[in-house]
Amino acid sequence: MFEGPHDVRIRMKAVGICGSDVHYLKTMRCADFIVKEPMVIGHECAGIIEEVGSQVQTLVPGDRVAIEPGISCWRCDHCKLGRYNLCPEMKFFATPPVHGSLANQ
Repeated sequence: MFEGPHDVRIRMKAVGICGSDVHYLKTMRCADFIVKEPMVIGHECAGIIEEVGSQVQTLVPGDRVAIEPGISCWRCDHCKLGRYNLCPEMKFFATPPVHGSLANQ
């Protein structure tokens, strides 16, 4: 069910791991970045936008997107309401790591 004005529905086309994931698993580091728990791999996700909420201004149905999963705090008001994607403390484990929800960037 499509929920709210800030939601985006994506039809996933591909999910997998990339070369950097394999490198991290083998060496537990990449240049100056050292892998620490929890480690999120399999961030190579891609899909097509199927539907957007009324407040979404940067995406339209048919757009192709890549998705970077993050870990929410589970303590803030957004997380308590099940809106993990809006968590201001969201942590992404890209290279370099990113902090804060996509709504803040």
